[in-house]
Amino acid sequence: SILIFRETPLNVDGMLQKADNYAHKGQIALALEEYNKIVRLFPNNYDVHLRLAQIYITVNEPDKAKIEYIRAIRLGHKLRYEANIALAELYVKENHYDIAEHLIKLLSDNPRPDARKKIGDFYYDWAESLKNGDRLEAIRKFKEAVKYFEVANSRMSQNAINQIVRLYGDISDTLLENNEINNAVEILKISLEYKDSALSHYKLAKIYEKHFTMDKALTEYEAAYKLNPHLGSYNSYKQLMMKKAQILAEHGDKVGADFYRMKAKKIDSAVEVPTFTSKKLLFSLIATRVNEDIDRDVLIPGIIFKLTNISKNALTDVKAKVVFLNGGKPFSTKIVTIASDESPLEGDKATSDISVYSDEPVKYVLDDHDLMVQVFLSQSDSSEWKLFKNIKIERNRKSGVTAK
Repeated sequence: SILIFRETPLNVDGMLQKADNYAHKGQIALALEEYNKIVRLFPNNYDVHLRLAQIYITVNEPDKAKIEYIRAIRLGHKLRYEANIALAELYVKENHYDIAEHLIKLLSDNPRPDARKKIGDFYYDWAESLKNGDRLEAIRKFKEAVKYFEVANSRMSQNAINQIVRLYGDISDTLLENNEINNAVEILKISLEYKDSALSHYKLAKIYEKHFTMDKALTEYEAAYKLNPHLGSYNSYKQLMMKKAQILAEHGDKVGADFYRMKAKKIDSAVEVPTFTSKKLLFSLIATRVNEDIDRDVLIPGIIFKLTNISKNALTDVKAKVVFLNGGKPFSTKIVTIASDESPLEGDKATSDISVYSDEPVKYVLDDHDLMVQVFLSQSDSSEWKLFKNIKIERNRKSGVTAK
């Protein structure tokens, strides 16, 4: 009898390992032969098509690589994405972004975070290729990238957002160079609708300062400074506040002038603010209050404080001027007599609690309001008011009272 020995067929993993070894050793012809053999034996194996496509790319036969990637895609593996990405990259190299995007969109239902990250990478790279030419289209592509990066919880999301903000700023700069001031403003507003960024606020402040109103510029500088004190808005913001204070002082509005000087001092301690320097009086804040009148849809802010005479001698002719502000603008002023000839404040004695409420209401209970109160003091000459305290009124939504 004749014995026939048959070679035990290798499984797909073993055959792939053999082909991979050829490829790693640079024996490309043998690797190509082996991968083609495996494809014929296992036509429904996704990885085999990927490996063969990669070899075709190595030997500079991209059209044959495309065929293998297409065969892999047609296998319909819902959780695989490598063939789509690789084929899209080939078309990108040929500048066929429309075909590449079609391949990428086939992955839009793929639940894997790494697949979503790859889609985001595709749109990010596409946007990068556009940003020096078609900046608006680049913005659209970066926004697509952000959508997929956020689903994938990728840090690249913030990079793409930063690129969008910069591009909006660049477009605004170009419009300014062409003297299209209103369009430059609108572009920055669109940018801020997408992302509240210090850069956009800063650029908007610069435009408002040069072409529009000081108040609008101050609002934007403040927003930029709060988001990023190191952006460059520091000096511009401070200088404009000091300019505003000077204008108000020249028009006799010492309250408004001191308000802006105090704000400037918060970002630069070297700013000088005329304050009440009496060593005889000690100010004690007990509470600020915000009373809500739902029926009238208004707020009534108030302050409770007391003053202590820390000298040995009685004080007379002391008055306090309490100024309530909303968004930096005074809307109510009250003057309270602290001590007089008829009712002096004795040495080492404190006043009873002094409650002062705004005589003008603030409209709209549900809105956010930037409420502040300033306390000015004068002794002997009521025309010389000196700022003593500058206090922010915080609203406690539950009780309407904020204790200090």
